[in-house]
Amino acid sequence: MSEETETPIEVEEIKSETEETKPEVDLSLSQLAGLGAVSEKKLNGFGVTSLIDLCIRGSRELVEITGTAKSKADAWVFEAQKILEGAGMVRDTTMSVTDLMEYQENYSRIPTKCTAVDELVGGGLVPESVYEVYGEFGSGKTQFCNSVTVETIKDGGNIVWIDCEDTFKPRRIQEILQARGYAVDKDDAKKFLDQITYFYTPNTEHLMGTINGLSTTLQEKHPRIVIIDGSIGQFREEYLGRGTLAERQNQIARLMTHIKNISYFFNCTVLFTNQVQSDPSIMFGDPVKPIGGNIVGHASTYRMYFKKSGRKRIARMVDSPEHPMADAEFTLGEKGIQDVEE
Repeated sequence: MSEETETPIEVEEIKSETEETKPEVDLSLSQLAGLGAVSEKKLNGFGVTSLIDLCIRGSRELVEITGTAKSKADAWVFEAQKILEGAGMVRDTTMSVTDLMEYQENYSRIPTKCTAVDELVGGGLVPESVYEVYGEFGSGKTQFCNSVTVETIKDGGNIVWIDCEDTFKPRRIQEILQARGYAVDKDDAKKFLDQITYFYTPNTEHLMGTINGLSTTLQEKHPRIVIIDGSIGQFREEYLGRGTLAERQNQIARLMTHIKNISYFFNCTVLFTNQVQSDPSIMFGDPVKPIGGNIVGHASTYRMYFKKSGRKRIARMVDSPEHPMADAEFTLGEKGIQDVEE
């Protein structure tokens, strides 16, 4: 009896229903009603090439680019947002209150691992929110950003870091990873650094250009958090004198609109640091206030004030839709920001 030999079968890679990739969503501008070829070409010339770009820029900027009526630009943004909602790319803006509560309770928070500060922010930073941390030099703002970065990348999350003051030091991230026990040595810590997408923006033109072109990176990397260290200070340095105040505030307003939209349309946290100035009109109490005016304050979901207190640092929740005004003490050390008793 001859031995039967099985003919090898060429097996194609078959994906199960659960493994099948979802059909790609059409993000092209051409599907918008009333958006002609001329307007689309103008938008493309300013880096607006998808529905997400269009939503992030906002209708006022679209009017400046295309010269169209504000009502038409509003309609483009509204239609684009509804397409994104229908595709499940952003949360439903018409969900019920109970659904919204459940949605928010399931937020994935980013902790700092400093107990006092984490209690101050309700366990960690949440997505779809803009956090402003302001304070004087050396108050711990950048170390706060470093600590959040480490807690994100050690769990496999990605980060976009926009450095406006040339203060980002990868070696410091390595040190904190080691100090917190997430890496055994510098070489082990180095492997985490590829999860950080870094941009250096030495001036406001470079900053705005980076923000305007960020959507491609965000779609590729899906970061949990976007950190912008020192952005508002650049506008103060470059727009000098009262004659430039209106233009400066217009540019800051544009920046804040963009980053607020980024947090929503990419379901991520945006954390930015800010400088301070002294308010001579305040006769009693702390005269320190953040720069940028009400435009920055209104665009921020949460505002935190960091200040020095000897060797300690104090984080104060100044403005929050859910937390009371409160203080938390911390210190700066090899682990980044850490509890006072450590």
